[in-house]
Amino acid sequence: MAVERKVYVLYTGGTFGMKKDDDGKLAPQTLDVIKDFIIRHTILYERKKGESDENVWNRIVTKDGLITLYHQLAEDDPKAKSQKYKVLYRMDSLPTPIDSSNVTPKDWSDMAEKIKEHMGVYDGFVIIHGTDTMAFTSSALSFILGKINKPVIVTGAQMPIFHPRTDGLDNFVGSMLMAGYFCDREMLHQVMLYDLNKLYQGNRVVKFDCDSFSVFDSPNVFPIASLETTIKLYEHKMVEPIFPPSLKSKAFTRAETPEVRILRFFPGITENYVRGILVGADGVILETYGSGNVPDVAWLKECLTEADKRGVLMLNCTQVYRGTVLPIYATFEAHVIPGYDITPEAAMTKMIWVLNSGFNPETKRKILKHSLYGESCAPPYSPLLPNVEPGEREQTPE
Repeated sequence: MAVERKVYVLYTGGTFGMKKDDDGKLAPQTLDVIKDFIIRHTILYERKKGESDENVWNRIVTKDGLITLYHQLAEDDPKAKSQKYKVLYRMDSLPTPIDSSNVTPKDWSDMAEKIKEHMGVYDGFVIIHGTDTMAFTSSALSFILGKINKPVIVTGAQMPIFHPRTDGLDNFVGSMLMAGYFCDREMLHQVMLYDLNKLYQGNRVVKFDCDSFSVFDSPNVFPIASLETTIKLYEHKMVEPIFPPSLKSKAFTRAETPEVRILRFFPGITENYVRGILVGADGVILETYGSGNVPDVAWLKECLTEADKRGVLMLNCTQVYRGTVLPIYATFEAHVIPGYDITPEAAMTKMIWVLNSGFNPETKRKILKHSLYGESCAPPYSPLLPNVEPGEREQTPE
């Protein structure tokens, strides 16, 4: 008897599910249209000799709407092949699919709630998402979901699945393969991002190319897996995440999103410019030169020191594509926290998460100084939350 695995697929929007309208512009399609297309694509590989499309459809789609994943994929996993794995999946969507450039922290919470709602029923999860802000979403979900025991994979496309040259179907199939057939691999029990035959740690990726099918990269750590003619899992190269107990995803759904800003340094930066960003901010991501350098001028140190006294949390990240901010530069005299090799996307989402955590300022600083879910090479702090001293929590998250 086949071993069944179930995957929950959440369609959130993006190029993946778009098709040109009568005016030649890309327009989002309904979930039913997308599902119908994917099922018909599956039929091409599942049809037995003499079978009609209708017969194949009835065989691969269950009465309650679960779709059978391509059987041939089992050949890529010796364990799945020997135990005759059968992967079924259900496709769902947000109430209103959106272009990823319109994504907000509220949407991250909605996605997380969908995952948590189905966590006990499914063995793996795939989120279809636009590529523009996909790295922000995969980073945010890593903090919202916290420690999980099932794979959550975010993927998308540069060209719609309805186009003959689409990359979307390959990304979908690869994600489903890892979320379904490889769901019991403990190293995959985290939030990840899949793009062009590579599986990355979700809070370690950046979008570096908008013109090619190779869209994402992980500048400072190796991919988790490579899906070429053979599938390779790089367990020995993976930076082991440190998993403290997670806060609930409602941390992203409070009445107001905290005021988090980016201060990117450039030659000739002025005091007025810096003050304009620091004043009124709750948290600031500093994108500095090299390994954390900033101009050696008195007014800058004064600005940063004043911001620190106002309770502004500041995290120093390099604006260089690959590298590490070291805790040895002048910014740290003003209590600017070194971000080590955290990406700008992970820095931003972690800052929002921390500011909404309900802990007092000192505890928030402690959290920012450490790597919680493998997002940087900063010193690990585990277990984190149980070590919080009495009185350090401002309020208990609901």
